[in-house]
Amino acid sequence: MRILAIILFCSSISGFSIQAAQPKLIVAILIDQLRYDYLERFSEQFTTNGFRLLMDHGAFMTFAHYNYVPTVTGPGHASFLSGATPMMHGIIGNDWFDRARGKDIGCVEDQSVDGVGAGPGQGRSSPRNFIGANFADELRLRFGSKVVGISMKDRGAILPAGKKPTGAFWFQYKSGNFITSTYYMEQLPAWVQEFNKRKRAADFMGKTWERLVDAKYYLNPDTAPWEENLKGEKTPTFNHVVAESKDGYDNIAPTPFANQLLAEFAEASIDGEKLGQGDRPDLLCVSLSSVDAVGHRFGPYSQEVQDVVLRLDRQLGELFSYIDDRIGLPNVLITLTADHGVAPAPEYAKEEGLEGQRLNESEFIAELKEHLSEEFGPGKYILSAKLFSGNVFLNYRVLDKKHLTVSEVTTAVREFALGSGKFQACYSREQILDGRATGPLGQLVTNGYNAERGGDLVLLAKPYFIPGTGKTGATHGSPYSYDTHVPVLFYGTPFASGRFADEFAITDIVPTLCAALHLNEPAMCMGKPLVKLLVTP
Repeated sequence: MRILAIILFCSSISGFSIQAAQPKLIVAILIDQLRYDYLERFSEQFTTNGFRLLMDHGAFMTFAHYNYVPTVTGPGHASFLSGATPMMHGIIGNDWFDRARGKDIGCVEDQSVDGVGAGPGQGRSSPRNFIGANFADELRLRFGSKVVGISMKDRGAILPAGKKPTGAFWFQYKSGNFITSTYYMEQLPAWVQEFNKRKRAADFMGKTWERLVDAKYYLNPDTAPWEENLKGEKTPTFNHVVAESKDGYDNIAPTPFANQLLAEFAEASIDGEKLGQGDRPDLLCVSLSSVDAVGHRFGPYSQEVQDVVLRLDRQLGELFSYIDDRIGLPNVLITLTADHGVAPAPEYAKEEGLEGQRLNESEFIAELKEHLSEEFGPGKYILSAKLFSGNVFLNYRVLDKKHLTVSEVTTAVREFALGSGKFQACYSREQILDGRATGPLGQLVTNGYNAERGGDLVLLAKPYFIPGTGKTGATHGSPYSYDTHVPVLFYGTPFASGRFADEFAITDIVPTLCAALHLNEPAMCMGKPLVKLLVTP
């Protein structure tokens, strides 16, 4: 004891300090399609222990943006805890064209594994397509931490949780169960089996979704021509009823009940894995999907989106209270952001005096193919009839047979695309890899382009132009602020509280967390910590 006292005394007088205790639990929350402005527009109707707990008592980054394109779910979840962009981690979209296989590949697709708790041929997913490591991996390497990833989507559970977590679990809409794959384990843990036995998803079938607060507090009308009906309904207006189906539980996705189901599963995971009960900082990654499903159908200026966010505020409050009871919030670090924003429906944009249009990508590709055949003679110049987040893949065999260079064909594609009036910019693979994709848009494209997996050209549609063939719904994926601007919040003893309008990229989240925890950043982290957020840098 005397020796310890002397060491402590000497440390204090020599200017050294004993490192503060690490948090017992880190909760990393990613909300699918949560635009930054939702937290501002709806804040007066939030409770004090949901979003406002983080906004008022944590560090709220009000000018955080994604620093790459495409702004879609797979890359967003891969970038969140890696501090890297698709250029480095390789998740360039929710799917892309794989030249080696000659077909599309999903971002977490893995045919070498089988589903666990799933039917034959289902649940074949893993993080193998992700290149490198992330924050979860660094936690394991440093502390031996338990890591659990959960989501309604496979990519939402898998990509934040790293390469070797305790487990990653996602919802299977067909069975109503949470499942995993043999990449992680051979059978579901007892606590997951027990949760599945409750058949909680079935409880929401036939349930009515009503407005949470009085109709006068909603900022927009209850219906608009561009809003999409939920399955089984004739109008896109409140009240909504979750239609029962013999095919599964898909109909709970575009309702607040999917978030409720996942929040309850998060609580079960804390108890089941005894997260935060040891002397190391464990990590729980939670990806909530309902705002995305609702936003795609109703658009960002709808009562449904406002309501699902208000309900999520209460659901987060219940989860935070649960964590406080089990672990104590002073022992917890929370970070929260979104994987992307969302564009308004183009019809709404046009009504507000903005140019907006639905871009039929299949029709554009068909017209492009016809143009190339007229220009260079008949031939299959394009490998896929689909634009993969703006990526066009050329058929090199046809180009070789016709003695055409890639540059000749990409120039023809570029001029045709820009001449259509639908596209803002077009960059070739050569431009991107040579560092000649200049300007703000060029930098976003470069950050989102992976040399191994990217196409031969990347097309960027004009603002308020969204892909689609129908007349309803909204989507995301662009380099524009409605898709890139997301909230970022840090809560816990390492962080100063307040609103910060500093320039902040999504890739700065992880280095800021690592600086707070005195942890090495992941191998390909390209961000930097915002030191002013740290109580003790």
